[in-house]
Amino acid sequence: MKDSELLVIIKRLIAMQNDYSKNRQKRTFEKFGIPLCDVTYIHDHQEFVFVRYRPYERFRFDDLDLVAIEVFDCLYDLENTF
Repeated sequence: MKDSELLVIIKRLIAMQNDYSKNRQKRTFEKFGIPLCDVTYIHDHQEFVFVRYRPYERFRFDDLDLVAIEVFDCLYDLENTF
């Protein structure tokens, strides 16, 4: 059975939290090869910075679930545009 898209996003975000090789962990999320947003996890502050490219928006979250929902919405918006 294929994992849900939300579960895949959550696993990537958890991997960012668990990777201590750098203070900041950054991941880009894309759909159909188009980069749509990125998330940076800052270990010192234990927070996520979410940046949506179109329209440009930037948010800070201290909750993994909230940033996962934003990423999912961003990906879902493009998927349902076409």
